Amino acid sequence: MDVLKITPRQTRNCVSIDAELCKGCGLCVENCPKNVLQLGDAINSQGYKAVVASDSACSGCGNCFYICPEPAAISISRDVPVAPAQPEKRRAA
Repeated sequence: MDVLKITPRQTRNCVSIDAELCKGCGLCVENCPKNVLQLGDAINSQGYKAVVASDSACSGCGNCFYICPEPAAISISRDVPVAPAQPEKRRAA
């Protein structure tokens, strides 16, 4: 008998912004295809309004990460697709 073994996804796509490193230039906001990012109201220690994320719809595309001029201000966690399930052969009892 063949049984498919399926492993559920453990993570999802999300973006995180380090508010202390963000300079509020807005490039990431303009380049987010899912409109997950927006300029926040809080001012960081450098005097900038940092970008905030509501990662509920993040696609994990990385546009924000690549466009950001400030190294390490943005990090992306991507959902890694699960490989197609392979049949597991079991011996008949």
